[in-house]
Amino acid sequence: MDAPTTLASPPESRGPRWAVDAARVFAPFAAALLVGAIIAVGVAVRADASTRPLALTLALAAVAVLVLRRRAPTATLAVCGGLVLALFAVDHAAGSIAVIAPAAALYTLALTRGRIHLVVAVAAAATAVAVADIFLAGHHTHALTLQTAAHVALIAVPVLAAEALRNRRSYVQILLERLELAERSREEEAQRRAEQERLRIARDLHDVVAHTLTTINVQAGVAAHLLDRDPSRGRDALATIESASHEALEELRTILGVLREPADADAPLEPAPDLSAVDTLIAQARNTGLDVSLEIEGDPAERVPDAVQLAAFRILQESLTNARRHAPGGAARVNLDYRDDRLRLAIENDAAESRNGNGRPFGVGILGMRERATALGGTLRANRSGERFRVVAELPYGRSP
Repeated sequence: MDAPTTLASPPESRGPRWAVDAARVFAPFAAALLVGAIIAVGVAVRADASTRPLALTLALAAVAVLVLRRRAPTATLAVCGGLVLALFAVDHAAGSIAVIAPAAALYTLALTRGRIHLVVAVAAAATAVAVADIFLAGHHTHALTLQTAAHVALIAVPVLAAEALRNRRSYVQILLERLELAERSREEEAQRRAEQERLRIARDLHDVVAHTLTTINVQAGVAAHLLDRDPSRGRDALATIESASHEALEELRTILGVLREPADADAPLEPAPDLSAVDTLIAQARNTGLDVSLEIEGDPAERVPDAVQLAAFRILQESLTNARRHAPGGAARVNLDYRDDRLRLAIENDAAESRNGNGRPFGVGILGMRERATALGGTLRANRSGERFRVVAELPYGRSP
């Protein structure tokens, strides 16, 4: 059995809620009044004087039933059609005017009920038209055949009108659903980008803070150890602390500047670190007592994407920070290998004995490095082999043609 067609509710943006509710309540009465006025005038003009009172009563009764056409369209059509059929028996001319009432009822049924209800209603309406023309018209049989066929064909008018409105409502409903889906998609995309930006900021903050604090910690220990025995080297260590903290503050301002309002003119516009800053990063690591060697293989591409350069810099920065934290004073070897379609970055350093005893092989820093590589479609491996710890990142970029 066909399920009734569910009509789309009008959006609240089309008007106040009370206005929408009032329109739903008074619309059936307004339609009935309009149809009643047309039928009353037509019956009063065309009905025979002797049958006019009874014809007008039957016609107005058929119109009054239309008030219930939205709540009970099938029953309304049946009662309205029966009254009009009785009117045909009383006055055929008046009945031909009053057919507007069952036509309105059929329109509502076609609009609100399923296909099975509609087929049954159309068959009943066609039968009623044939009965009215053949048995109640009082004309010759030959003329009745063409007239009946024409009258039966007129049943299609309210049905097609209802079908057109049904299709329009379905089309509008589809458009509204697509707009809602597009709006949801935009909100989800904005939320996803915001989450990615928060993760990026969190990774950058971790890298900067961890790198700087490790440098300050190592240099503070050196300064405390040499302050009395070798004041000049102690002052150098304090100068390194000052320089590292200053650079960290500037970089933190750059990272957090994206969180400021656009109208804030004080937000720094410094570029993000790239591969050109690798020498400076390694020099800073050497100043903290880490023995770092740098090896570059291959020819750099004409233009390495900024995202790849930033990721490579942060991975190298985090790796050197880990090397200073876990094996201070040890040795580290950095290898930059520019291949045809990717940059291979390898950092190998002395590995200290694990002191946490919790069995967790990797910390947040290595997880952050792996996320950076994965975000670019690359890979990162971090593992310990004997007394050495090795980090290998492969970051694809593709060469310019």
